[in-house]
Amino acid sequence: MKKSVLKCFVLAAVCVSALPVTAGASTVRIQEVLYDGIGSDADDVFTELSGTPGLSLDGWSLQGVNGNNGEVYRTLALDGVVIPEDGLLLIATSSAHAGLAAVADFFANVDWQNGPDAVQLWFDGVLMDALQYGDAGSFNAGEGSAASLAAAGESLSRDILGTDTGNNLADFGAGLPSPGVGPAPVPLPAAAWLLLSAIASTRLLQQRR
Repeated sequence: MKKSVLKCFVLAAVCVSALPVTAGASTVRIQEVLYDGIGSDADDVFTELSGTPGLSLDGWSLQGVNGNNGEVYRTLALDGVVIPEDGLLLIATSSAHAGLAAVADFFANVDWQNGPDAVQLWFDGVLMDALQYGDAGSFNAGEGSAASLAAAGESLSRDILGTDTGNNLADFGAGLPSPGVGPAPVPLPAAAWLLLSAIASTRLLQQRR
């Protein structure tokens, strides 16, 4: 009977793993942003997103919002990009220095303005996350109070757990950049575990009859 239950768990796990990972089953967040490099920005800057490994970012995009007028000055489509196995997507520019380029997952123009400005994360027309760095007053486009401006060469980053209270000032701190370091990959969704448990329980009851 134990072997039957174990077999049932394995089969259910295979079925769950075969299902596509969708945006509805996952949360993608802005984890870290370095927008102002030392000297020429383009070789140092990066933007890092955290999310469920294997999640397709079709329909997702990043937008830069100008703090002087609230207008979007750049949109980066993320179609075709997938969250890597470590749960962190590191985006650098094509001019990234060798060390950064070696660990980058994707290259795009993430040389955002130096602030006060904002970076927003969108999915199918819905705002999913936003970071306002520096106070742009009525043109703030982040979450809660604006994060402080970072010095050249510093990044704004959430903590190692990826804490998100909905307040940029509380959630993002300035410090030494840590590309590729962030929260652990999101575990299997609770719904999947419920499915596994239900299937195994049903099998167990059948064996007892």
